[in-house]
Amino acid sequence: MFAVLFFILSISDQGYTAEPYRIFAQSDSVLSCINGIEYSFSFQGTGALSNIMPVLKGRTSVWVKTGVNHPMMYHSIESIISSGAIGNIVKPYSYAAFEETVYLVDHVDSLVFSTDYSRTSGALFDFPPASVMMEFVVSNPFRDEILSDSIAVLVPIELDGVLCHVFHVFYQEEDAEAVWFLGMDDLLPRAVERIGYYGSSSIPGGQILEISNLTAECPTEPSWHLPLPGYTSLPWLSLLDPSMAAPAFFLSDLNGHTVRSTEFSGKTLLLCFFSSWDPSSLSALGLLKSIGEDFSGSVQAVGISIMETTDPAFRLSSLGLDFPVLIFGESTAEDYNVHSVPAVFLVSDNNEILYSSQGIQDNTVFDIRVLIERSL
Repeated sequence: MFAVLFFILSISDQGYTAEPYRIFAQSDSVLSCINGIEYSFSFQGTGALSNIMPVLKGRTSVWVKTGVNHPMMYHSIESIISSGAIGNIVKPYSYAAFEETVYLVDHVDSLVFSTDYSRTSGALFDFPPASVMMEFVVSNPFRDEILSDSIAVLVPIELDGVLCHVFHVFYQEEDAEAVWFLGMDDLLPRAVERIGYYGSSSIPGGQILEISNLTAECPTEPSWHLPLPGYTSLPWLSLLDPSMAAPAFFLSDLNGHTVRSTEFSGKTLLLCFFSSWDPSSLSALGLLKSIGEDFSGSVQAVGISIMETTDPAFRLSSLGLDFPVLIFGESTAEDYNVHSVPAVFLVSDNNEILYSSQGIQDNTVFDIRVLIERSL
C-alpha cells in the first residue's frame, strides 16, 4: 500500500487543486458529460485475495442510450491469466447489455446465452470489474466519495503514461475502503483498488482494476451483432426457477458427517450457497439464521459452501450459526445452476422450489417470509 502523505498539491493553471473532495466533485461533473467510453483493463486480487480473485485482461465499451434504463456495455475478457477460486471463470467470455437484452458469449465453445435484462436484476454489472466500470456512466458517479468519512491524499503516480492524483477513501456507514487514481489532466479514473472488497478485516486484501488505452469517444454500435456466425444460442444460465423440483444433495458438514437432503423431508428448506471469503455471503447466512429462528420447527436453514480455498470454519465461527453448514458443494451448485454467490432457494416440504434469488435483493427477506407463512 502506498505511503500516506497529507499534502496539498496546487495546479493553478488548471483551475483546481489536489483538495480531494473538490477533485471528486469535478470528476463527477466530467464523467456526467460523457456519453460513452472505451478502454483496456487488467483486474486481479490483492493481498490474501490474490489467490481467490481471477487475474483478467480485456477490453470494455460502456455507453448510455436515451430511453434505456441501464448502461449499454460490451465487456470482453480476452485472457485469463489465473482463474483463482472463482471456478466458473475458466475461459475468455464477453458480457454485453444492449437495449433490454443481456448476453454472455463463450468464444471457446461458440455459445451465446441470452435473456431479458429484467431477469438479471442488474447482476451482469455485479461482476467485479463491471461494477467499477459503471462509475463512467452512472449519475453522480463519485457521490459516495464526496460524502465519505475521510480521504487521505497519497503520493501521485503515473499509470499508462498519465500522472494521477491518488486518494485513499474511507466510506460512510460501510466497512469499506478504496484507493482511486484520477488523471490530473482529465480527471478520469485510471485505476481503483477496492480494499477488503471480498473479505472481512480478518482477510487482508481486495481487488484492483487498472485502465489503459482510454478514449472518451462514444461507441454508438456494438462491435458484433447477433446471431454470430458459427455460434449456438442458448437460454441464460439462470438459477432453477420456482415450480421446479429441487435436486437432492449428499454432502459432508464441517465435522465430516454426511448429510442427505432426505433427512429434511417434511420441512421447508432454506438453502444458501455461499463462500466464506465473500462478505455478502456471510450477511446472507445471518439472514438465514434469523429466518430459521423465527420459524423454528417448520423451516430448516442449510448453508452450502462453494469456491473455497481454505477451511471455511474459522471465518464462520463468529457467526454462531445453529444450522447445518455443508462443504465442497460445487456439484450441488451445478445441479441448482448456481454460478456465483450468494444464491438462496426456498424449497417446500414436498420438494418444490418456491423461490430462488441470485444475491440478496431489497425484497428478498420479505418475499421469503411471505412464502413461508403461506406454506405453513
